[in-house]
Amino acid sequence: MRRLARLQLLPAHGIAFASRAMPQTIAARPHHWFGAFFLAVICAYALSPFMALWSIDGALKSHDANTLATHIDWSALTDSLKQQTISAINGPAAAADDLPDFGSSFATSAVSHAIDTRLTTDSLLTMATQMMPAGQQPASWRDLWSKFSARFVGLTGFEARLASRPGQAPTTVHMKFEHWHWKVTRLELPAGA
Repeated sequence: MRRLARLQLLPAHGIAFASRAMPQTIAARPHHWFGAFFLAVICAYALSPFMALWSIDGALKSHDANTLATHIDWSALTDSLKQQTISAINGPAAAADDLPDFGSSFATSAVSHAIDTRLTTDSLLTMATQMMPAGQQPASWRDLWSKFSARFVGLTGFEARLASRPGQAPTTVHMKFEHWHWKVTRLELPAGA
């Protein structure tokens, strides 16, 4: 662009030429590019767990085991399911000096072995299919807004809750950002699921 010059009377220096302030080119202001890039990275990070949940939802609906497997941290999920199932079997914690009775000990090891050997993407797909009501219409945005809540839990943690039935505790999905994408590390299923 051409710069326009005009005559201007400057009291201290007499008559001089002053150029009109023209906008600088974008290349002359690299700090704006850095700010825009930083804002884009923050927005992408904030949206990424929702995109991962959307991908998991699509994998569940289309029974895509490969896509589902990429979004799961198997060791963490196995440990959390073992912990939840064993605590449900054992009930309230016993006193510190009490030894668990044989039946409880046997059930604990049986559950632990069953989860280790039977937890696969196909079994997760089957469980999710059984939890989802058959023939249900897709939820409207208003219904979803009232049943769904999500929040960041720390810098690399995310938690999403979905109440599938009124009056029932929500299903909670805990996710962790690792290896540049979000992975499910823990599921908290409602009682009786």
